[in-house]
Amino acid sequence: MTMYRTVRGMRDFLPADLAKRRFVEEKVRECFNLYGYDEVETPILESFDLISAKAGDEIRHRMYSFKDLGGRMVALRPEITPSIARVVANKLRTEVKPLKLGYIANCFRYDNPQMGRYREFWQAGFELFGSSHPVADAEVLAANNALMRRLGFTDFSIKIGHVAILRDVFTEESMTEADQNRLMEFMDKREQTKVFRLLSNLQVSDGCQTTMKELFTLRGTDWKRLLGKGRRILQHKEGALVALDHLEAIIGFARSLGVETEFFLDLGFARGLEYYTGMIFEVYVPGLDIALGGGGRYDRLVELFGGEPIPAVGCAPGIDRIALALEKKGLFPEQLTHVEKVLVIAIQEDLLPTALELASDLRKQGVAAHNEVTGRSLGSALSYADKKNYRYAVIVGSAELEKECVILRDLKAETQREVPITHLFTEIGQS
Repeated sequence: MTMYRTVRGMRDFLPADLAKRRFVEEKVRECFNLYGYDEVETPILESFDLISAKAGDEIRHRMYSFKDLGGRMVALRPEITPSIARVVANKLRTEVKPLKLGYIANCFRYDNPQMGRYREFWQAGFELFGSSHPVADAEVLAANNALMRRLGFTDFSIKIGHVAILRDVFTEESMTEADQNRLMEFMDKREQTKVFRLLSNLQVSDGCQTTMKELFTLRGTDWKRLLGKGRRILQHKEGALVALDHLEAIIGFARSLGVETEFFLDLGFARGLEYYTGMIFEVYVPGLDIALGGGGRYDRLVELFGGEPIPAVGCAPGIDRIALALEKKGLFPEQLTHVEKVLVIAIQEDLLPTALELASDLRKQGVAAHNEVTGRSLGSALSYADKKNYRYAVIVGSAELEKECVILRDLKAETQREVPITHLFTEIGQS
C-alpha cells in the first residue's frame, strides 16, 4: 500500500499545532481592534501580472504560477500587499482616508524548506492608506510592537532603514530601476561582495562606491549618532537628507506612541520587494536569525494597479515564525484552549437516550458537553476523558436517575459527588 505524505514544504496542522497558530492569530486580531484595522480577505489565486508587478526577481522565480483553463496566467499569492492595494484601487477608492485594513492569510513560495521557511506559510498584515506623514509609519511600528508585547516577547529589536536614501544614491548615477532593484536584492541577502561587483560592472563613480561602503558601516543601536554621520556622508544629496529627517521623525513618533523597543538603524538595509519607497523595518528576537516580520512604506503601489495616487505603509508579521519563536522561548501558555469540556457517560445502553438529552441540554446552555459514543466501559471512558483533558465527567446511572440526579466527577480535583440534574449547569460553573 502506498503511504502518501504531504507535498514538500507543506504541513498538516494537528490540533496542538493549530492551537498555537490560532493563539498568534487571536493576538493579531486584538491589535486590529486596538489600532482600528478592519479585517479583509482576498483570493488565494491572483493574476500573475498583479502579483509579479513589483515582487522582485527572487519572488517572481519562486511563485506557484500556471495557466488556468481559460488560458490566463495566474499565481498563488506569495504575499498579500499587492492584493490589498488592488482592493483599494478598485473597490475602496472613495472611502474616507486614512483607510486601515488588516488580514490573516496563507501564502505560497517555492522556497527551500528550512527552519522558519515553508512553501505554504501564514502572514498577518496591517496596511494603512492615505497618509504620508511619518506618524503613520510610526503607528505601524507601534502596532507591530504591541503585537510582540501581547504575545509575551520582552526582548526583541526593530531593524530600520529607508530605501529612499539608497535610491537617491543610485539615481544620481543615472542607474536604471532594474539595476537598482538588482542591487537591493543583493543587499536584502547581505551579499555585499555582489553589490560592489555589480557597481563596478555598472561603472559607477568612485564617489558612489565610497558612499556605499560608508553606508554599510552605519548600523547599530546608537541611531541618533548614526543619523548624524549619515547626514555628513550624504550632505550633498537632498533626497537622502530628507529621508534621514523622515526616519528620525518616525522613530521619535514611535517613542511617543510607547515603543520602548530597541531600534537597530541600518542605512545599508534593503528588502527584496521592489515596491518600497520609504521607511522599511524587520523584527528580530535574540537567538533566532530570521525576521519575525517586517514592512515599510509603498507610496506608488495603488497607482500601479489603476487607482489614484495614495500613500501607504504597512507590515506583515509572520505567523509561523512568531509561533516558532514563542516555542523556542517557552512563551506559549501551558493551556492554549480554555474551554472546560464535559464528557457525559451512560453506564448502560438503556440510559443512553437520557445521557444524549442531558448533553444536548448542557450545550444549549453553552457548556462543551460531549457524549461517550463508543459503548466502552465506565473505566475506559473515564481514562479516555482524563487523557483528552476533560475537566468533568457526568455519569448517568439508574440509581441516581431514580433520584433525578447524576454523578459529577471533577477529573482535575479527582473528586465526585451526586448532583441534582436541575443543578448540574450551576454546579459545573461553580466547580
